[in-house]
This record gives sequence, C-alpha cells and structure tokens, in this order.
Amino acid sequence: MDVEDYILLFLSGWVLVSALATGSVDVFLTLTLIGLLITLEVGSLFLSREQKESLKPLVELLLVVFAIVVMKKVYEVLSG
Repeated sequence: MDVEDYILLFLSGWVLVSALATGSVDVFLTLTLIGLLITLEVGSLFLSREQKESLKPLVELLLVVFAIVVMKKVYEVLSG
C-alpha cells in the first residue's frame, strides 16, 4: 500500500468513527473538518499538488459550515 492509501484509510476511518460517536450533525461536520485538516497537514509531503487542490473546496465548505455552527452557538448563548 502507498502512503496515499494510508491517508485515505485514516480519513475514512476518522469519518466513520465520528459518524458513529456523535448524535449531532454539527459535531460530526466539525470532527470531519478536524480530521481533514489533520490529514492535509500530516500528509502534505506525500500528496501531490493536484490532490491537495482537489481537497481545498471540501475544506472551504466545511469551514463555512463550521462558521455557521459557531455563529449559531454564539446566538444561542447571547439570546439566553
């Protein structure tokens, strides 16, 4: 197996465990973002430029979702 296969296996396992461990979509998407960022940071030496570029839209989408989740939680705290 190549390093790229191990990276994909780690990310798949992370998403699966996150899905099974959480009951909330907000927490699941946040954990998925964390796993993806860890994967990109640790595996950046082994991924090609094209692979990194193909993962950027997913990271950006998950960052937008994370920002929405944070804004929702801040609103809940401020509204009482």
